[in-house]
Amino acid sequence: MDGIYSIRFHDQRHTHASFLLAIGINPKVAAERLGMTPAMFNERYSHLLPIMQEEAVDRIEDELNKFAEKQLQAVK
Repeated sequence: MDGIYSIRFHDQRHTHASFLLAIGINPKVAAERLGMTPAMFNERYSHLLPIMQEEAVDRIEDELNKFAEKQLQAVK
């Protein structure tokens, strides 16, 4: 079985949880999909949230810049 890795079901579960957060699924929804309470989920996967916070700030900044640009165009 060259090239085939042994992956435990538990590893797939962690990958799924990480993937859900990476694509922007609400942590409460992700927790429910995994049969966890939000508190349990946050305790286990909170180390992934700082990256998500940075992405959120970038997205908010982009939207605010778009809004400001529209306001400037309206004034002209």
